[in-house]
Formats: sequence, C-alpha cells, structure tokens
Amino acid sequence: MPPASTPTELLRSAMTPALRAPLSGAPRRHPPRRAEACAGGSAVVGLLAALAAPGCNAAGATVELSREQARDEGALEVPALPADGPKLVALRAGTPVLARPQAGARRLGELFPGAAVVRSSEPYGRAGCPGGWYAIRPRGFVCAGDGATLQSEVLSVLPSPPDLSRPLPYRYGRARTQGTPAYVGVPGREELRHAEPDLDRHLDRVQRADAQLGASANDVPLDARGVAAGPPVLLPGGDGIGADGRRTESGYFVFPVADALAPLAPLAVLGVELGAKDAARVDLRAALKTSALRKGSGVAITRAVTAGEADGRRFGVTPDGRLIPTDRLQAALGSPWHGLDLEKIGLPVAFIHRHDVSTWSLGRGKATRNEEELDRHTGVPLTGKFRTVDGVRFEEARDGYWLRAQDLMVVVRRTKLPEFAKGSQRWLDVSLANQTLTAYEGQKPIYATLISSGRDQLRDPESSASTARGTFRVRSKHVTRAIDPREVADGFDIADAPWVMDFAPGHALTGMYWGAGVGEAQGFHDIALTPIDARRLFLWAEPQVPEGWHVVYGDDDSGTIVHVRP
Repeated sequence: MPPASTPTELLRSAMTPALRAPLSGAPRRHPPRRAEACAGGSAVVGLLAALAAPGCNAAGATVELSREQARDEGALEVPALPADGPKLVALRAGTPVLARPQAGARRLGELFPGAAVVRSSEPYGRAGCPGGWYAIRPRGFVCAGDGATLQSEVLSVLPSPPDLSRPLPYRYGRARTQGTPAYVGVPGREELRHAEPDLDRHLDRVQRADAQLGASANDVPLDARGVAAGPPVLLPGGDGIGADGRRTESGYFVFPVADALAPLAPLAVLGVELGAKDAARVDLRAALKTSALRKGSGVAITRAVTAGEADGRRFGVTPDGRLIPTDRLQAALGSPWHGLDLEKIGLPVAFIHRHDVSTWSLGRGKATRNEEELDRHTGVPLTGKFRTVDGVRFEEARDGYWLRAQDLMVVVRRTKLPEFAKGSQRWLDVSLANQTLTAYEGQKPIYATLISSGRDQLRDPESSASTARGTFRVRSKHVTRAIDPREVADGFDIADAPWVMDFAPGHALTGMYWGAGVGEAQGFHDIALTPIDARRLFLWAEPQVPEGWHVVYGDDDSGTIVHVRP
C-alpha cells in the first residue's frame, strides 16, 4: 500500500481503529473490572472554536494510581517505558491522560494536538476504547482513537507543539480589525470575499504600514533556571528578524521552514468523515463555520501556510488548527521585563513605581537630586537603611545613591513568616497592596517580581474584580490556556495565554503576552506576570508537567503553596 501523502489520507491511516483481539502477551490488570463505555466529549479549547470532538477519548483516562485506588481497584503492572519507545500522537485539544485504562478514571493531565509521547508497545485493555488504552511516559493511560493515534506520520500536518524553552512558547498576534476571520481550511476566493469584504483596501493599507518592531520576551537570554542572564539581543534568525538584524511586522509570522501541507481541518469534522460512532452529535454547520475575532483579541500561531488558492496569502496556524491571515495580525512580542534573582542579591529590593525617577545624594540634613534617572519598573537592590530629610523618607541603594520611598515598591526581608515556611517547602508570597510576588524555598527568598492582580484589589472577590486572599496550592498547570475576557475588562479575547497555574476556582497565575501592565492592579481574579517571570515560576512550581503533556493536575498536598495577602 503506498504511503499516505495528503492530509486526509494521513488522517484516515492514523485514525482507523485497530479492532484486533487483545494479545496474549498484553499487560494484565488485577483484578479485572467490568468494561465501561466511553461517554462525553471534550471541546477544542481556545478563543477560535469550541468544536465537539467525537470518539472514545471524550471520557478521558488516567495512569498512575494513588494508594487508595491501588488498594480499592487492584494494582496495575506498568513497567517503566524507555525514552526511545514508540510514540502516541495527540490529535485534539484536551486529550485526557487517565490514572487507569478505563473511561471515567481520575484525570492526571491532558495532551494537545501535535504532542508525541512515548507509549507502551501494547494496550492495557480495550474496554470502552476499541483502539486500546496505552500507557504513556511517565505515567497514565490514553485511549487510541479519534483523539490520539499510534502513527507519527500525522505530525507533519498537525499544528506545531509549543516551544517550552522560551518565555513565549508560540509566536503571538492580536487582531488588527474587528471580525478578523479564523478559517477552518484554506479559503477559496469566494469565501475570502464573503468573510473579508474590505480585503483590497486592507491589503493596500497593510503594505504601506510595515512597522519595525523592538525587543521580545524571547530575545532575553536565560539561564538553566529560566532566570534572565542579560538584556534582550536581536539576532538574525530570531523571530521575524531578517539578515539585517531588523524585525518587522511583515516578517514576524514568516517561519524558517515553509509548510507544504495545510493543517488538518478541525477533528470534529474529520471524525464525521471517518464515520466516528458518535459523529451524529457533531454540529457540522458550526464546525465548518469561519470564526470572527474581536479587534485586539490575542491568538497563538504555531506555524504558517502560504496558500496558492488564496493568491499566495500567508495564514497562521493556531494550536487548534484554524487559519488566520497573518496580515490581519499585529505582532504581540511580550514584554522583555523581568524580576530579580534573589538567590544572588537577596532582600531587601525595590522596584521603581513611577516614570523617570531621580536618584538622590544625602548630606547633613539636605537631599540633592542627581542627574541620573531610573526607568519605571527598574529593580534596585537596597541596603535596608533609610533616612528622613525634611519629612521625606529615603531608601539607600546598594550602589550608594538614595531613592524616595514614595517612588518605590519595596520587598522587605520579613521578620515573621507563615508556619508552613519550613525546610525546602516552595511557596509564593503575593502582596496585593504592593503588587509584588516573592518566591521562597522554606525561609529563603529566591525570586521577586511585580504582578497585576484584580483591579478592585482588596474588595470581596465574590462580587468584584478582586483576587482572593488566603493560602492555596497550585491545583493544575497548563502550558497555555484561554483566559476569561473579564481579565481585560471584556475588551477582547485571549487565547493560549502561557504558563497558567490554577490555585483556586477562577483564579490563576498566568503569563501575559498582550500587555506589560505589571505593578498595577488591572485584572479580574488572575495574577498576571510578564512571560519571563511566568515561565520562571512555572518551571519551579509543583507539580511538574511531564514531557509532551500540555496540562497536569495536582492533588491537595503536592502543589506549591500560593499565599495571597493584602
């Protein structure tokens, strides 16, 4: 049989279930349990589409057993999987990783399209999943079916996975115009004209306004911990940077390798094409409909496709497989600003709270303004000494100059710490009044930065845009996730925000690619950070996200503590 070459042929080969009988050498489960049918379905997440996805993976499945489950349901014999073993490829957003090979088991995490994870060579049963439940590294089970496949050939036509080595795991853009289209597939001329009646005028306007862009969060060099190791550097070969070292709007969504194949259509549609057993539940009209983005809405772009059918126009591929004309997107670079490495400098430190703040020299009862000025948000190590001159308090910087306390947000060395600050316990100390966050390991401060919390600050979060106060734990971590539009006063929509850590219902720490407004309370319930800081804390906090996973869920005792105070 000739190899599959088109997206549809690749999909057919990948998603046709192998309904063979269980092998005699397949892994065993003790004791056997009654087979349960797959139920439910997960939605393709994100701003662009919410498409019902068919198939057995809708119910979800899990791997690693808790002590209670092992005792109540019988242990599973799951040998460690080699790092170079065969792969399972996720085909849809939210593909569940379950603790046991059965529908309805506890959810450990999720995979997203384009993820390739090491799997077992044989399934651990087929109850409720004709394609088989496969163990994956480092734990958990995934149902091979319309949500995941054993054939890695489909990777070439799936959205590219996030790059976890950088503060922004994707390139991001914001819709330039109201109603920016997000197409299901490469549009024909008729569909283009229908969705974009202003197309000619728009293209002419874009060609005449090709702006030069500045530094991105991804231009900042990082050490192994994710801490900034120097100022941003624009190098040829960087995101949208030409050989001349310039970054431009028109070049930002040009990727190093051109893709010959357009991405697959949303999997809900393809499931119908392949005759999925619950395909009747899919709303084809909704699945095939072009979405329209509000002006300013943010999206992630995984790669680009140049389509001859659309007169050579370039389309960005979103993580859920939609196509957005890149000429309708404005680059969202993410702020290169970041916090301070307290492992090197310790406390106290301060962040400049105002614009163009002067340094001062203090004499006998006299303060003299220096010519040197510091930019807003500049981090300054302090000595801990202060003086008052003519009723004005000054803080001493370790570099020898003085700063007015009214111009600063100071992170002090706390004399009294919470009871849980012991040993190597990792915890985050969030001050809503100061809009600062300090990461600790036991009693040792390791990182300090600025945040943006709920804009009503200290009011009741049940009835206002305020962040809940109290002591919590990280409940789940998401490499990217859509954000509640209320976080930006419902002015636009935000897809695929990076480095999201849930710590309470409706509350999360999250990376912010759409702005740089840290140091001021501007959100709804979330605690927003710049991309560099969000990634630094995401990599450090528990639970850790296994390689290839997009989401991991913690338990009540293992997640990093988040202590939110006034």
